Amino acid sequence: MKRVRALEAVFFATGFAGLLLQVVWQRVISLHAGVDLVASTTVVAAFMGGLGLGNLLGGVIADRVSPRATLAWYAASVAVIGVYGLLSPWLLYDGYRAVAPSLGGVGGAFAFNLLVLVVPTTLMGVSLPLLGRGVVSSISDAAHRLSRLYAINTFGAGVGAAASGWFLLGTIGFVASIRLASALYLLAAVAAFVLYRQATDVESAARPAPAAGPDPAVRWYVAYGITGAVALGLEVVFLRLVDAVMRSNAYTFAHVLTLYLGCFAVGSAVGARLVSRVARPGRAFLLVQLGIGATALLGLLALVHMPVPAVRGMFESYFGSDGYLTTGPSMPETGRAAAKFAFVFLLGPLTIMGLPVALMGVAYPFVQAEVSRELSRLGRGTGRLLFANIIGNVAGTLVVSFFLLDALGSAGTLRLLALICVALGLVGLGTGWKVEPRPSPAWLGAAVAAVLAVAVFPSNERLWAFFHSAKQSDFVLVEERSCVNAWVTKEQGEQVLYLNATSQNGWPYDDFHVVIGIVPSLVHPGPRRALAVGLGAGSTAWGLLQDERLTSVACVEICGGEIDLIRHLADKRDSKESRALLEDPRSSLIVADGRKRLLEADAPYDVITVDAMRSNGASAGNVYSREFYELVSSRLAPDGLFSQWVPTARTLTTVKQIFPYVIVMEVPGGRGEFLLASKQPIPFEREVLRGRLEARVQVFSETQRQSVLQFVTLVAPRVERNGEPAKVVLPHEVNTDLFPRDEYFLNAN
Repeated sequence: MKRVRALEAVFFATGFAGLLLQVVWQRVISLHAGVDLVASTTVVAAFMGGLGLGNLLGGVIADRVSPRATLAWYAASVAVIGVYGLLSPWLLYDGYRAVAPSLGGVGGAFAFNLLVLVVPTTLMGVSLPLLGRGVVSSISDAAHRLSRLYAINTFGAGVGAAASGWFLLGTIGFVASIRLASALYLLAAVAAFVLYRQATDVESAARPAPAAGPDPAVRWYVAYGITGAVALGLEVVFLRLVDAVMRSNAYTFAHVLTLYLGCFAVGSAVGARLVSRVARPGRAFLLVQLGIGATALLGLLALVHMPVPAVRGMFESYFGSDGYLTTGPSMPETGRAAAKFAFVFLLGPLTIMGLPVALMGVAYPFVQAEVSRELSRLGRGTGRLLFANIIGNVAGTLVVSFFLLDALGSAGTLRLLALICVALGLVGLGTGWKVEPRPSPAWLGAAVAAVLAVAVFPSNERLWAFFHSAKQSDFVLVEERSCVNAWVTKEQGEQVLYLNATSQNGWPYDDFHVVIGIVPSLVHPGPRRALAVGLGAGSTAWGLLQDERLTSVACVEICGGEIDLIRHLADKRDSKESRALLEDPRSSLIVADGRKRLLEADAPYDVITVDAMRSNGASAGNVYSREFYELVSSRLAPDGLFSQWVPTARTLTTVKQIFPYVIVMEVPGGRGEFLLASKQPIPFEREVLRGRLEARVQVFSETQRQSVLQFVTLVAPRVERNGEPAKVVLPHEVNTDLFPRDEYFLNAN
């Protein structure tokens, strides 16, 4: 028993380390592959494909060697993962950067991702079949022990998600995090090898004779594959919804993953204790799907259709008019902070996904029991079960991400996935009718509740209007695979753009975003080609278009739904700016990852503007790093100008390490600062700039005209000397690709 407990501790540690590596590897690969849906999905598919191959391989090995020998195989596999981890920063960052421009297309990217990930992920996948066979000596105890191991490993992964997202990545950076995970794997290898040496020959002799004939558990592989597709499909939607609650920041993904894995682990542990008491585990597995389908909808129904107005108002009061979470003014400050924390990080996410995910965990031991009927097939059965589930995971991720969200939106996707769970549950009820003419009233009640939840679940517009604290009459939604895009009408008719329920900018255009576009173009003595990274409401790209000397203005945006919203402004609000963006022959709106677009650029630009996201947004480090600014510099013409707002002192210091000439300008009214940077001296001549601007002022509204002219008249550019840190930020504390300090703002020093 001591050996089993020691192996469980080792499996917890590798769960922690494996999740940490997965999170960091995906971020590092995204630096060159992009963060758009296609790129991120190919990474996930490659990662999970390796895990699936490992499940099959581990199952075959486990059934062909003695239980003692499985420990040696396990020790060898985690040792190789540890060594690979130590080498991975060079391979996944420097190596990937060298080949990224020549990969060409989704197929090439997926093939390369699979190539660089297949060894470590396959070795991660062999772990449960190998270790499970090493601790199971009796088939009667197999489901319990395997489920316990699975729960412990999953819980370790949950702790790894929390530690990586909330502390490690923002405190020690990507490379040090990889080294920590690799060290844990190497220590796990040593511990597993010691346990192998201590195992007895009697244990080694416990290997049963191989079983012959077809595998009787095929139908359960199929069933668990279907539920795997549903589970990952639900995870995609849950992440989108919880991201709305947390208002889309760098900590959202880690937090959702922590809660998801934690709830799943708790459910698996509960299921492991229950499985030995259930006479028909397969039927129980199917019936649990009823609960998953019902609770996947009921939590959101409780939020959106709260029957008690006072309670529902309490929930809605957390969403302020600017899109950030707030609390009622009557509550004391400490009480408001506590209530906000509880809702954002616990109550809201757990209401949305806590119960269905826990029930997914409960279901696993029951289906594991169905494939654990013969000791001689235990390894292969476990491996095939996990492989089927992972194939389902990949399929669910692809179908939901690329098709269902576009076609049905989050609400319709949830309804469909819940309906699949209900159908599986009804199969479970049906198999019981042959023996029990009257099914349990509790299960019948669950079936009725699930069907009713599917029927009354709100429309997509109603669901997302709630998360934006908007009336449906004041709300225009475009949900697509990459983003949730929305206009919300505020007082006096102002249209505010929200991305993933977080306010960005609006229409009529404000001076801040317009000047980021128009000023660098007008300062340049002869601009021809311009690139704007980030579309938003269109104000920066529109500002660029006001300089008639430009012959080409390309705008790259990862959220394609923003283009549809701009069409809405042009058609329904008679926005001349939006119409110009769509109809000006010099303008091209491109749905793509901005950094990846720069990497693939085939000609230099005279002006590049970046107005993409806040510096603390998820993956914002990709466009606020020293290496990104090096890429921008390499894509600028010799006298080209780069423009960007200045969110932090560290951002300014980072830019100054790359560009020898930088000036900073403050927009009147305390709206913030933006910078101009160049490889050559910047020709900022106020009268020349004003003359060029006055030739185009007739295209502005009266408010815009006064604001922009006032800016040109009063602005006092501040020259920033290259090499000098901005404020208190030291040069070695800048943002880099592998240490995005500003993105993890809670940990930044």
